[in-house]
Amino acid sequence: MSSKLFHIVFISCCILIFNCSLAQQKPNIVFILSDDAGYADFSFQSSRLIPTPNIDRVAKEGVKFTNGYVTGAVCSPSRAGLLTGVYQAKFGHTTNFIQGVKYNLPLDSLGLPTKQKLVGDYLKPLGYTTGIVGKWHLGLSAPFHPNKRGFDYFWGFLWGSSAYDVTKKRFIEENGNQLDASTIPYTTDAIGDKSVEFIKANKDKPFYLYVSFNAPHTPMQAKPELLERFTKELNNRNRALNAALTYNMDENVGKIYRALEQLNLLENTIIVFTNDNGGQVEHSFADNYPLRGMKSDVYEGGIRVPMAMSWKGKIQPGTVFEIPVTTLDFLPTFLTAAGAKLKDSVYARLEGRNLIRMINSPTDKDYNRSLFWYVNTNRGCMRKGDFKMVFLPNQQPQLYNLKNDISETKDLLGTEIIISDAMTKEYMRWKKQLPPFKWYPIRKTDKQEE
Repeated sequence: MSSKLFHIVFISCCILIFNCSLAQQKPNIVFILSDDAGYADFSFQSSRLIPTPNIDRVAKEGVKFTNGYVTGAVCSPSRAGLLTGVYQAKFGHTTNFIQGVKYNLPLDSLGLPTKQKLVGDYLKPLGYTTGIVGKWHLGLSAPFHPNKRGFDYFWGFLWGSSAYDVTKKRFIEENGNQLDASTIPYTTDAIGDKSVEFIKANKDKPFYLYVSFNAPHTPMQAKPELLERFTKELNNRNRALNAALTYNMDENVGKIYRALEQLNLLENTIIVFTNDNGGQVEHSFADNYPLRGMKSDVYEGGIRVPMAMSWKGKIQPGTVFEIPVTTLDFLPTFLTAAGAKLKDSVYARLEGRNLIRMINSPTDKDYNRSLFWYVNTNRGCMRKGDFKMVFLPNQQPQLYNLKNDISETKDLLGTEIIISDAMTKEYMRWKKQLPPFKWYPIRKTDKQEE
């Protein structure tokens, strides 16, 4: 080999090694989402009834957000905000699209609007392989399919719920191909297994894995052995159903942790755990204590969720962060960790903050940031600092000091007039920019207020 050729080969190898090194420095991201879980149904949330040691690791080895919020009070809108980094009300995604099915609207109109960019659309250009395992709930027809919305891999179901039991009818697919569900294990176990498979298959380059459990969403089909155990322990069959589903989900989070450890990936993996909306008290028997309300409400029980994030070397273990944050903040956090510059125009629409900076920078703790919620039928709320305004149709607004009254029992509207007036004006300005609801005809009570 000539000296010149040797140098060319040598330099090429160095560049390749350097590029591989840069790729490996970018953290893997595992985003774990539970479904309809209660605020108090995890041991890192002080539950003494349901042990969740694997989920607890996220908070123990990282940060627990005590004022963590989703942007929607039900499944599909919440996921739309999470995956786009934009308030979903700004593109009309304010309810589950089952409403459109009820009105016989075409399936091609029922889903997260295709003009919206999702997390995969942002991360793939940065060198990430993207996958979702589990529940989608953002559209049923081809234009809305995960594989066309920035995800390289999809294993799961498109609807908002699925049976768990192998004897029940399930509609599970892999990258658009319908599977024989009779050969697939109990759904929560299968989600854990497929998550591990994805991690192993993509261990050599950065990946983003969205683990979207359907537990403990209905139907309440718990494993018999776990149901028997928790029925004895709790002496309440309904709560035992919820506990069994939640505990089994935690077991599968343990599978993910073990895979990351065995492959030496844990040190460079961001792990997030949160829930899609407030606990479903009536049908899933969740425990939302001490919050008022439940799934679909704009009281805290509908939008405030368990939330934790870990990243070794970047987040001090055991951190407790009390400043309000939302799921809109995760996408900017992931992009920054991947080396993106949030000031670039391609990220201009994102509405969240970089959580790593917020946690670690004493000068970037914006406690008084305004946070907004708007759902169908003119229900909404706003939080700013300790105060929260609640807006319900045909009622006077309500004002609560969440620092002193997390259960929202004492309405301060008549005593904190300056605060309530200012917040109401700010909320109405924000609301005025929103488009009409999607997926069902607007009734008089649903029209935007002028």
